[in-house]
Amino acid sequence: MRLLLAAGVSLLALVSAPALAQSLEASSDRTDAGDAPVGGTIDTLVEDDAPAPAAAPAPTGDPVLDRLAALEAKVSQLEKRNGELEQQAQFNQSRLETVETRAAKNVQFSWGPTFAEPTGNFTFKPRGVIEADYAAFLERAGGYDYNNGTGFRRARIGLEGTALKKFNYRIEVDFAGNAVSLTDAYLQYVVSPRFLVTAGQHKAPFGLESNNSDNYNVFLERGMFTNAFGNAGAERRIGVSLGYVSDTLNATVGLFGDNESISRSTTTALINTPDESWGVNGRVTWEPVFDTGKIVHLGASGFYRTSLKSGDTPDAVRLSDRPNIRIDNGNIADSGVITSVDTLRYLGGEATGVFGPLTVAGEYGRLWLDRPSLQNEAFDGYYAYVTWFITGETRPFRNGNFDRVKPFTTFGQDGLGAFELALRYDHLSLADTPVIARAGNKAQSWTLGLNWYLTANAKLLFNWVRFSGDNTPLDPVGSKTKGDALATRLHLDF
Repeated sequence: MRLLLAAGVSLLALVSAPALAQSLEASSDRTDAGDAPVGGTIDTLVEDDAPAPAAAPAPTGDPVLDRLAALEAKVSQLEKRNGELEQQAQFNQSRLETVETRAAKNVQFSWGPTFAEPTGNFTFKPRGVIEADYAAFLERAGGYDYNNGTGFRRARIGLEGTALKKFNYRIEVDFAGNAVSLTDAYLQYVVSPRFLVTAGQHKAPFGLESNNSDNYNVFLERGMFTNAFGNAGAERRIGVSLGYVSDTLNATVGLFGDNESISRSTTTALINTPDESWGVNGRVTWEPVFDTGKIVHLGASGFYRTSLKSGDTPDAVRLSDRPNIRIDNGNIADSGVITSVDTLRYLGGEATGVFGPLTVAGEYGRLWLDRPSLQNEAFDGYYAYVTWFITGETRPFRNGNFDRVKPFTTFGQDGLGAFELALRYDHLSLADTPVIARAGNKAQSWTLGLNWYLTANAKLLFNWVRFSGDNTPLDPVGSKTKGDALATRLHLDF
């Protein structure tokens, strides 16, 4: 039986071999002539620069073996080309994935998009802040009628980005209060990873609360002395500054004029209209302890300012602030217009400790008014507060300032967000003002706060402010002003 099967196979091979060989010869002839190869679908992928066919094996004299060897060579050639095509397909896929990844990086979204061209030399990002406030007042002493109601504390829109990997830029406009004002407009040059030069309108170095981003404020408003003294010699101004930045030691010094929104003379009746004021500001901070959940921060700042004016009154200063709420415009602290002021000098200190969910912070500042022809004056103020994250987060620090709080959970996704309790005492004394009507003026307040961080960019703030003042401009001279304010704010930034 085996002999018969073997004989049948041999006979079939002898009969079919000539036909197979003839088919191979026809295929080879048509390929050499430039026609489409037999089978078409595989060989059509062969490009003009495909490797030359392998040399035909040496003939053996046996037509069957020679034709089988030619077929094997052809199959080997096709397998080699198929491997090359697979490698090319993998390479193309890798390039496609690289392009897709780069494209995804070129436009990144959080609350707002960030655009970048492929080399990373240029980036562009819109930015904005929305803060909607509501406040209700309860008068406890004095006859002033506070206004309850709503208002936008900030309504800003702008853009920022980088250029040529050496420049940072920002421009931002605020529309709050039904008025348009320029907040930031500057170009920053990165001299090295440690040194930055900034030119344009930006924050002049001055204290922790003032230089801290408004997006990261713990309370609805900063301390009263920070606002009163800062408006006189710091805040946002047109100038140039040099900054040194590192993880634990940071310093900035700059030369500044006035804020862009400060109007020049509003009347032509004056013979000598006051020129723009100018001054030098500086701040240095140090974190001797700097770790996640454990930070000790120390700092000092100061400024010198001259060519002063209050409105159209040259050589004059007016210090004032409201009781930690902006819905009502009544000033609880007000020095009146102090004249014959040649220069201002300020010196202040700051300290912060972060211990897990607990934060303790405070500042003190003293402002001297140099009046060559009259008696010099000095005023001071301070605040201190403590906060505690109920949900366990810790307040971060970066480059000498508070950084963004990122809740462990996000409201509406995997939890309720973060909750923080805060308590602050705030004091400002302008009692030594030479303006008789305001002599003895001082103000103080206690603020209890609850902050709900829905996400890293959105939060709700609740403040109960209990304030009082002596000889304020809100009530008859010599009287006492007392009140409570219940206020809330919806904050969103991108």
